[in-house]
Amino acid sequence: MRTMRNLLAVFIWLFALNAPLYAANKFRVVSGGFGVNHAPVWAAYDQGIFKKYGLDVEYLAINSGSTAMQSLLAGEVEVLNSTGALAVGANLQGADLVIIAGGVNILPYQLIARSEIKRREDLAGKTVAISAFGTSSELGMQVALEKLGINPKQVTMIQAGGNTNRIAALSGRAVYATVVGEPYATLAVKNLGMNSLVDLGEIGTPFPFNCFMVKRSYLKTGRNNIINFVKAAIEGLYTVKKDTAFGLRLIKKYMRLDDEKARIGYDYYLVKHGYELLHLPDRQGLAFAISLINQQNPKAKDQTPESLRLLEPGILEEIKKSGFIEKLPK
Repeated sequence: MRTMRNLLAVFIWLFALNAPLYAANKFRVVSGGFGVNHAPVWAAYDQGIFKKYGLDVEYLAINSGSTAMQSLLAGEVEVLNSTGALAVGANLQGADLVIIAGGVNILPYQLIARSEIKRREDLAGKTVAISAFGTSSELGMQVALEKLGINPKQVTMIQAGGNTNRIAALSGRAVYATVVGEPYATLAVKNLGMNSLVDLGEIGTPFPFNCFMVKRSYLKTGRNNIINFVKAAIEGLYTVKKDTAFGLRLIKKYMRLDDEKARIGYDYYLVKHGYELLHLPDRQGLAFAISLINQQNPKAKDQTPESLRLLEPGILEEIKKSGFIEKLPK
């Protein structure tokens, strides 16, 4: 009888120990766009880190940040990983979204033009490509044109989809210029003979390019899930940074790139620009995004990150206070 009780106790203990593997909370995450900036989520998903923190994650990748935003607003996903400018636009329309963590805090775009476009005068009056209206690529195009001294109203912007589609439109001579990030910018210049007219990444203007966003209503009811999600994403980022070979394999797998292009993307986002997830996006960058959106949407006039209730520091503060960061391998 005592043996049976002991066996039963061991069984209960083993069941409790493994319970998170069987009773993980369903959790949906969507990335807006395909880029190395999504590597922390890829790593956490690929390596089972989400399950380690009790989350049964369904991961979706959508080529357009604005389309991905619609899935968040509709309640189809719990977290959106995309540009914080989308949260600005949504909250201006009455949504109640909040940014809980940030990653890339610059506009990592280059304005790439066809070989015959060498000066700003050559581009005025021409057609240029962005991914979609309302996305960081539209704002990036706006900033790049202004850096050249061109009023954005002097060109015709068309929506062409993701980086590869925009490069195809450029090489197919459907447009005269586009904005793309790495490794596509280097590919266009080195392999296709295009010209890089402006490098916004080198200018380094603060901008909330990569953020994690949730509905404020879900933050109230699913706070523990959100905390565990951010922990897993941070650990995913540490894993990618610690193991370069793994990071490169991950980029090749999700972006379908060769070794050279994967390395360009890895070095740009994870080495050169010091990608990290331990801080909220720069307030100055959010204010800049609001100012850009104000040029298209009068509702943004006189708005601030505070008036739009864009930032929620509590999640990261709680994680830091817990000692979680100190336990991660350096």
